[in-house]
Amino acid sequence: MGTVHRGENGMLRQTPIPAGWMRRTAVTLLVAVLLCSAGCAAPSLQEPTITLTGVAVENITPGSIDLSLQLIIHNPNPVGATLTRVSFDVYFFDDGRQVFLAHGERGGFTIRPNGETTVSIPVTVDNLRLVQALLRGLQDGALALRVSGSGVLDYGIATFEVPFDRTVEVRPGQA
Repeated sequence: MGTVHRGENGMLRQTPIPAGWMRRTAVTLLVAVLLCSAGCAAPSLQEPTITLTGVAVENITPGSIDLSLQLIIHNPNPVGATLTRVSFDVYFFDDGRQVFLAHGERGGFTIRPNGETTVSIPVTVDNLRLVQALLRGLQDGALALRVSGSGVLDYGIATFEVPFDRTVEVRPGQA
């Protein structure tokens, strides 16, 4: 194989193409075809969900209250992920109005493929005025807390930010 061109005497002449060049070209084309077909064969990732299933009062002292948020991360994908960050704000209701209580952030949770992973995230409220308001609410038997936030799940090839927002009722001694 080679290229054809006219020589100095006007006659057609064939110049050989180096064998290494042909091999490199063939390998490059083969790799390109395999990469393109592999991308088409890979299933697309479905969006995971995060659900707040509850808030528990873990510890009460005169100056602080330790809460624990329970989240369920549903991963419908055949590959695991990392919950790199979950960030949330906690509010309570005082006479019908929403009052900011605490902010929490955590990360580094391994999320299993094709299923649900439960994580528990602690948050401490150490504002004396807010602790007193919470204690008054808990004395009435129950307290409504709203938790609003989002989690970032990293699959290595894609990242999803998944919001969650739920109001739950908390009772003293509730686990």
